[in-house]
Amino acid sequence: MHFRLFVLLFLFYPILGFSSRNTSNNFIYNHLNHNADTIPVKDSTKKSKKKPIDDPIFSNAKDSTVYSLDGKKVFLYGEATVNYQNIELKAQYIEFDTDNKIVFAKGIPDSTGKVIGSPIFKEGSQTFNMDDIYYNFKSKKAKINGVISEQEGGFMHSEETKMMEDKSVNISHGKFTSCDQPHPHFYIAITKGKVIPNDKIIAGPAYLVLEDVPTPLFIPFGFFPNTRNRANGIIMPEYGEEVRRGVYLRGGGYYFGINDNMDMKLTGDIYSFGSWLLRSQSTYKKRYKFSGNFNIDYSKIKTDEDTITSYNIQWSHSQDPKASPNSTFSASVNFGSTNHNRYNAQSIDNFHNNTINSSISYSRNFVGTPFRMNSSLTHSQNNQTKLVSLNFPRISFTMDKIYPLKRESNTGSPIWYEKIGFSLSTSLDNKVTVHEKDLFKKSVFNKMSNGMKHEIPLATSFNLLKFVTVSPSVNYSEYWYSKTIRKYWSDADTMVIEDTIPGFRRAWQYSTGVSMSTKIYGMFNFGKDKGIQAIRHVITPSIALSYRPDFSDPRYGFYKTIQVDTLGHTAKYSIFERGVYGSPGAGEQGLISFGLGNNLEMKVRSSKDTVNNFKKIKILESLSFSSSYNLLADSMKLSTISFSGNTRLFDKISINFSGSLDPYALNSTKTGRIDRFEYNSSKKLARLTGASLGFDFSLNSSKKENSSSNKPLGDDLQPRGNPNDPEFGKSMTTNYNNQQVDFNIPWNLRVNYNFNYSKPYTQKTVTQALGFSGDFSLTPKWKIGFQSGYDFKSRKLTTTSLNIYRDLHCWEMRMTIIPLGAYKSYSFQINVKSGMLQDLKWKKNDSYLDNAGSRY
Repeated sequence: MHFRLFVLLFLFYPILGFSSRNTSNNFIYNHLNHNADTIPVKDSTKKSKKKPIDDPIFSNAKDSTVYSLDGKKVFLYGEATVNYQNIELKAQYIEFDTDNKIVFAKGIPDSTGKVIGSPIFKEGSQTFNMDDIYYNFKSKKAKINGVISEQEGGFMHSEETKMMEDKSVNISHGKFTSCDQPHPHFYIAITKGKVIPNDKIIAGPAYLVLEDVPTPLFIPFGFFPNTRNRANGIIMPEYGEEVRRGVYLRGGGYYFGINDNMDMKLTGDIYSFGSWLLRSQSTYKKRYKFSGNFNIDYSKIKTDEDTITSYNIQWSHSQDPKASPNSTFSASVNFGSTNHNRYNAQSIDNFHNNTINSSISYSRNFVGTPFRMNSSLTHSQNNQTKLVSLNFPRISFTMDKIYPLKRESNTGSPIWYEKIGFSLSTSLDNKVTVHEKDLFKKSVFNKMSNGMKHEIPLATSFNLLKFVTVSPSVNYSEYWYSKTIRKYWSDADTMVIEDTIPGFRRAWQYSTGVSMSTKIYGMFNFGKDKGIQAIRHVITPSIALSYRPDFSDPRYGFYKTIQVDTLGHTAKYSIFERGVYGSPGAGEQGLISFGLGNNLEMKVRSSKDTVNNFKKIKILESLSFSSSYNLLADSMKLSTISFSGNTRLFDKISINFSGSLDPYALNSTKTGRIDRFEYNSSKKLARLTGASLGFDFSLNSSKKENSSSNKPLGDDLQPRGNPNDPEFGKSMTTNYNNQQVDFNIPWNLRVNYNFNYSKPYTQKTVTQALGFSGDFSLTPKWKIGFQSGYDFKSRKLTTTSLNIYRDLHCWEMRMTIIPLGAYKSYSFQINVKSGMLQDLKWKKNDSYLDNAGSRY
């Protein structure tokens, strides 16, 4: 257990609220007699160098106001208040010396002996509670007994507090805690201390007290800098031991407070068996402009066989919407070696994550025009295959649809030709996919695939017979490439050779079509006196006709024919097939596409709706079918039939399903399709070649009303601990991470299931996945959570975690146990909730990296 006591002492002075003012009224604290009428002052005959009070002092009391015989004192009883500038003092009893501008305030015992109306002192945004106070409005010096102040989630208790002439503050018998109770469960006891504003903090002996029991954790004295500006400082490391890497010091380093807009933290981990890691973490923010963070990790991990080098770069940047309404820049970068997560995973989720992605984008709208521009860099890498894909640069320039034939005045209904509109889209892409070890080699540039694409769609729409929407369209696309390919048969090598031919080439294609759609409504009424009032069925049929020429025809020059084997067989290939946008379509198409959408709802009686007495229930949110028929194809003109649907049952269970049906039969060897309908072979309408089914549901008990016992005081219940610990695993279940623990729901359960089926020919593939998680509250302070799943292939449970949380008011305890598998581990931690005292904790864990069965 360790903590940064200088952070606590740094807060003493601001908590008392005296550091925010800079005045020329210097003064010296004198011991103030509780029964004295006045505070000793200088001889009034001498010329005072202090600035007199210019602003009036206001006072009032709810009960009574009594003046002394000489009129120099005012006694205020019952909810008394004294105001001066931004200072307000409230108490049950206030005594005010109008001559010396000195005020004394305290609470008064009621009939039961309980003190009520203790002084509350406010200055600006700061508030202080105390037993009694002497305050000089002229010099602004004070003596306070029994003060309790709150700031930044912490509470400062001081039996006696004084301010010196030089604006320094003396503290006697102080307590600092994040517990909001008048008698705190724990505190750091400070015997005495002195705070010099904008200079230093000097503290006497300080020690930790738990439940009024002093602990041996103490420091004899402290001498610390005290400044409002950002300050540099040492970050203390954590220590521990791992079986594979040895004894470690982790997370230690140095903090640089560069300026008000940027800081940086350099930390490192070192292990006794030779492994080490260096980490740089920076954050930056420009108010109303942008904010972000930039992190770099570099490590050397020693294993039994080798020394592994890994690195990782993370950058996150966001722009304030007010900074530039017409342009945005954002970045989300996660780039590094593919083995980084394997050796430096901060949680089991990170360890299992095999894909990382990055994106940097810039967009701009040209005000007053229909034009927009977007540019981006994207990155994706697979940690299993070690393949890295980059797309940079990717630039697109688009023009929103315009209607050149539209009248300037909008009077009357538009004529059909006024609805004719066209848009423009131009994009440039540069892509490459390489192995990780080749990423920074010059040869990567030769593997890049690049090009430019232009698209001009022309479309309009009108209603036919009032209820049918007709939408004709013409589409033109053009591709520009800087290189093509050439293939030829080599008799010497008995294989096809492929060459890259540099030089600009363009390709194009066009198509035309028309689509029609409408909606058909069907209603079946049962009667208003029935439990089910009506069922409504909405059918959305659509049909489209499109045509595209055969761009593999030799007259276009886009496709070539070559020999492919020693028997003289030939095949076509496109000279643009390596292009980033592919090739113009081969084969003439005259497609008739058709689709059918369905929606089914019913109206039932509802006891909750007292106005309409009915509610709508969706039986099927959607059920759709689609296919197409190529009139110009020489065989197998009908495409596969696709279907999909989804619904939700009882507002709890979500169901999604989809699939594809092949209407054609297989050949005798069951290795390919033939131009013969399945119905003619087996009397079945079609073969099911693929299907998927998924459902998930969540059950929970109703929330408790007006539950106040679960509201944490101070900071929220965020998981504490060093996120750099790989053995920390899942600090809590998913529902605990990055959000406040919820005790208002005594229990909840979440289950999801996915089923996938594939059988294009004779080989059948079935995959299933089941996951479940939940939590429940044994008491308002105890919460237990779990997360697991089932692997149907191995017939075993997947990674299972049990999470236990205990709310200890100003402390919290959490335990995570992974009892099974290669990631078997545990983590126990008890800590203070307040982020201000985040290092006041005790942690014990066992890393999954130390398991004999784990991959290292």
